[in-house]
Amino acid sequence: MTPGALALLVRRELSRSGGALATAGFGILAGTFALAFFVALGLGARAVLLGDVFPLDRVELEPEARPEPGLLALLTGRGKAPPGIAPEAVERLSRHPGVAAAYPKLKFAFPSGAFGGKEIIGRDVGTHEMLADGVAPALVAPDIKGPTPFEDPLARGGAACSVDSDCASSEYCELPSDAARGQCSAPVPVIVSPYLVEIFNKGIAPAHGLPQLGMTLVTRAQGVTFRLQLGVSMMGAAKRGKSRDVKARLVGVSRSALDLGATLPLPVVERWNREYFGPEAATRPSSLLLRTKTAADVASVVQAGAAEGLVARDSRARDVSVLVTSTIALLSLVAGTMLVVGATNIAHTFRMLVSERRREIGLYRALGATPGDIRAWVLALAVAVGVAGGLAGVGLARVAAWLVDLLAATHLPDFPFKPASFFLFPAWLVVGAAAFGVGFAVTGALFAVRRAVKIDPMEALGSG
Repeated sequence: MTPGALALLVRRELSRSGGALATAGFGILAGTFALAFFVALGLGARAVLLGDVFPLDRVELEPEARPEPGLLALLTGRGKAPPGIAPEAVERLSRHPGVAAAYPKLKFAFPSGAFGGKEIIGRDVGTHEMLADGVAPALVAPDIKGPTPFEDPLARGGAACSVDSDCASSEYCELPSDAARGQCSAPVPVIVSPYLVEIFNKGIAPAHGLPQLGMTLVTRAQGVTFRLQLGVSMMGAAKRGKSRDVKARLVGVSRSALDLGATLPLPVVERWNREYFGPEAATRPSSLLLRTKTAADVASVVQAGAAEGLVARDSRARDVSVLVTSTIALLSLVAGTMLVVGATNIAHTFRMLVSERRREIGLYRALGATPGDIRAWVLALAVAVGVAGGLAGVGLARVAAWLVDLLAATHLPDFPFKPASFFLFPAWLVVGAAAFGVGFAVTGALFAVRRAVKIDPMEALGSG
C-alpha cells in the first residue's frame, strides 16, 4: 500500500468514525495534559528551588558543633578560637574524585556592624550585628560584572597614612590596631547573596517604606560605598584590638555569598581575624565549599567529610531535591494511570471499529491487500488519534499553566524568589508527552490489529 493510499484510508475513517475516535482519544488527551502539566510544574519548582534557593551541585562542610562556651566566656569575650578545618583535611577533600573545585571560607571571629546605603535607597540603613565571611576570589569571579575586582585592595599597594584624610577621597586609611602607620586602601569589595536581596525586597523594604532593589542593586551600587564598623557591636567588643571604621563597596550578587550577611575576599577576613581575635582564627577555614562534578556526587562527598569530622552545613538542597523528585514521580504516576485508561478506551473503540469494518477488511484482502497493509491502516489510525490527543493535551497544559501564572501574578503577594512562571516546558517535555500519548494509543490498538489481520476474506464476505 502506498503512503498516499494509506493516508486516504485514514482520512476517510476519521471522517466516518470521528465521534467514536474523538471519544476514545479524550482519555489520551486527559492523560497527556496531566503528564505535561504536572511535570512542567515540578520542573519549574526545581528550577527555582534548586537553581536560585538551594543549589544542588555544591556542599558546604564545617566542623561538628562543639559544646557551648558558657555564659562567662560569652560575657568576657574569652572564648576559644572558632573551630576550623585542618589544612590536611582540606587537601584530602580537594582530591576527592567527586569534587570539581574546593574553596575555603572564613567567618568573622569578631563583632561588627554595617551602615550606609543613602545613595541607593534614599537614606542610611544598617545593622549593629553584621554576619560576614570571606571566600576565595576565584569562587565568585564569574559573578563580578563591574569594574571593581573582588580582591584584597592592599594587594595593589598604597601610600602610607595615619588618618583617612592622608588618602584620596575614595580611599580610607587601613590602620591596624597595633600599627603606628597604615596604608591607603580602596574600599573593600563586598558581595551579597540573591537570597538577601529577595528578603530585603519582599520583607524589609515594604515594612520600612524603602524602594525595592531587585537585581539592579549591583548596577546602581557601583562606586557607592558604605561603612563597616570593626571590633564592636551591640553584644560587646572584640577580644583584642580597637574598634575602627573602614570603607566597603558592594560589587556583586552571588549564590556563593553568605545568605544573610556580607561576603568579603578571604585575605581581608584573615587579616582582620588576626587583628581582632588572634592568629588561631586566621589560619584555619571555618568551612569548606565543595563544588561537585555532578549532583550525584554530593552523597559521597558528604561521607568523605564525615570521615574528617565535618558535617554538611545545609542539607536543604538534598531534602528539596528528594521532595520535588518524589512529587513529580507521584503526579506522573497519576498521569500514567489516566493514559492507561485512555489506552483501554482506545482498545475498546478499535475492537468495535474492526468488527464493524469486518466485511470491508475482507474485501480489501480479497482485492490483494496484505496483512501488513491492514496492520498499517489500523496502526496509522491509532497514531493519528494519539497525535491529535497528545498535541491537544500538551496545548491544553500550556494554556492551563498560563492561567495559573496569571492568577498567581494578580492574586498572590510578592514573596522571596517568586518566579515569573511556575512552569517550565522544555522541548523534550512537549515532544515526550505527545509521544507518550501516541505510544499508549498504539498500545491500545494492538489487540484490534491482531484481530484485523486474522480476518479471513472468504468468511468475512460470506457472512451477512
